[in-house]
Amino acid sequence: MNIKSFKPLLLIFILLETLVCQASINVVDSSGNVLTLNQSARKIISMAPNITELLFAIGAGSFVVGAAEFSDFPQKARLITRVGGYQSFDFEKIITLKPDLVIAWQSGTPQTNIDKLKKLGIPVFITEAHKLEDIPILAEKLSRLTGTQTQAKLVIDTYKKHLQGLRQKFQNKNKVRVFYQIWQQPLMTVNSEHVIDQVINACGGVNVFADLKVLSGTVGLEDVLSRNPDVIIINDQGKRYDSWKKTWGKWKQLTAVQRKQIFSINPDIIARHSPRILSGADEVCAILDKVR
Repeated sequence: MNIKSFKPLLLIFILLETLVCQASINVVDSSGNVLTLNQSARKIISMAPNITELLFAIGAGSFVVGAAEFSDFPQKARLITRVGGYQSFDFEKIITLKPDLVIAWQSGTPQTNIDKLKKLGIPVFITEAHKLEDIPILAEKLSRLTGTQTQAKLVIDTYKKHLQGLRQKFQNKNKVRVFYQIWQQPLMTVNSEHVIDQVINACGGVNVFADLKVLSGTVGLEDVLSRNPDVIIINDQGKRYDSWKKTWGKWKQLTAVQRKQIFSINPDIIARHSPRILSGADEVCAILDKVR
C-alpha cells in the first residue's frame, strides 16, 4: 500500500476514534433522571459504604477518590479519603477532589446535599435497591458509567446464579418464623420492603413483621411476644449481641428463647446493597436450617 492510498484510511480511523470519544454515556438513575457523561468516570466520590463496595466489585474501585465514613470493604477502601457521613459531608473537600461523578444513596443521602452538589456543577447519580434483583441492575448501570462492563458482567452473572440457587434450595423447605432485630432500645425491625426481608424469604423464612408500615421502625415487646417467632436474628455481634441475647432470656414464653434459637449476624454483610449481601444470605439460610 502506497502513502497516498494510506492517508484516506488514516483519516477514517481518526474520525472513528473521535466519534467514539465524543459518544456520550446516558444512564437512568434510581430517581428516574438521565445522567449524561461525555466519557467514563475516572474520579468518583461514593456517598455510602454499599456504593463503595459495589464499585470495587465491578472493577471501578481504583476510580474512587472519596468515600463516606464506614466504607471499609474491601480492605483497599479504608485508604480512600473520607468526605463525611450520611447526613453531613465536607463540600470543601469534595470540591478539592475534583470529581467527575458523585454517586449518592437515595435513602441515605439528604436531598439538600444532592441539590448542593448539582448546583456546584458536579454530576450526581442516585442509587437505590429495595430488592435483591436490584443489585445486579445497579451494578450494570455503574459499569456503564465507569467503563467496566467486562468485569461487571462476570460479577452479575455469578450473583444471579448464586441467588437462583439459594431460592431453589430453600423454596420447598419448612417455613421458619423470623424476628430480625436491628436495635434493642427502642426495639426495631424491618418490613417486607426491606432487602433483609428479601434475604429471609430466599432462605425459606417468614418475617413476622413483614406488615410493618415503615421500611425499618419500632415495635413493642408485646408485639414480639404475640407473634412468637421461631428464631431471633440479631443485627450485631460482640458485646451488644451478648447483652441483647441476655435480655431475651427473660421471656421464656417465646419459642425462640425456649429452644435457644437466638443468633447474631454481621450487619455489614446483610444490610449493604452490594454483591456481598449473598454472603449474608448464606449465613441466614444456615441459621434457618439449624432451626429446622
